[in-house]
Formats: sequence, C-alpha cells, structure tokens
Amino acid sequence: MIQSIKMVPSGIKIGKEQLNILAYANDNALIGKNEIEIRKLFVEMENIARKFRLQINQEKTKYMIMERKNSLKKNKIGHLKIKKLQF
Repeated sequence: MIQSIKMVPSGIKIGKEQLNILAYANDNALIGKNEIEIRKLFVEMENIARKFRLQINQEKTKYMIMERKNSLKKNKIGHLKIKKLQF
C-alpha cells in the first residue's frame, strides 16, 4: 500500500525526498500541500485497501490543516466522514 501511495505525485519536499505518507504499524498519515492532494492520496489508499479486502476505520480517520489559508471544504472523502483535528 505504501509503495503505491508514494507513486502519487504529491506531498512535501524534504531535502531531495518527496514525502506524502508516514506509516507506523497500521497507522498512516497522508501528507499533501492542499485539499486536492490529500483527496487523491486518500482515494488511492482506499482503492488499495479494497483490493486487499481491508476497511478504513471511519472512527479513527481524521485530518489536520497545517496552513492557515487552507481548509478542507467538505468533511467527507468518498463515503467516509472524517473529523478535523485542532492544533
């Protein structure tokens, strides 16, 4: 799943590396510059999960906007409703 998501052109550049996902065990953090990138990554992750008959837990799915001017217009991606985290 991680390798497929890394192939999606998105994320942030750190040094020479392009970073769009952080993963530890069964937790994943998708990283994008804007709403469009996050939605693309999430759709890709959902498609891959479906191939392996895995389900994304709607109760644990959350998003955080780190940029003041950017905000997710809808709290839904695909059929999943997601919660906003405040920092």
